[in-house]
Amino acid sequence: MNRTERRGTLASILVAMILMSGCNPGSGTDGATDPANELPSGRVDLPLDGAQVAASVPVGGWALDDRGIKEVRLYVDGHFQIGVPLNTDRPDVSKAFPTYAKKGDRHGWTTAVSFEAPGPHTVVVQAVDSDGATRDIGVLTLTSR
Repeated sequence: MNRTERRGTLASILVAMILMSGCNPGSGTDGATDPANELPSGRVDLPLDGAQVAASVPVGGWALDDRGIKEVRLYVDGHFQIGVPLNTDRPDVSKAFPTYAKKGDRHGWTTAVSFEAPGPHTVVVQAVDSDGATRDIGVLTLTSR
């Protein structure tokens, strides 16, 4: 087998592995894999990464998307804890991103997360757009008392 044939075989194997893993960019019916769909963006404003916190702590930030945000999901130590809609007006975000201000200032979210035991914890925050596309918008390492 020459070099060109090997490259073709390797490329075929790679495509097969991607398809078998469910990462086919053309699959899905929920719009999450639409190449024209912009991924959500955002930020976690509180608490600060590395903070020492109580067993229950407020968490908040903002999220934007060209098609709208369905919810913000929070995972604690790898387990889904809560999904929240945008529930806080953020005129500062509208001013910074005027393209997304067409529907008002409701770009913020706040909620609380709880920890079952004291010690270090990881909180992953994920924005979900109205078509189901997701993006992690923050990862916090917190230590609960």
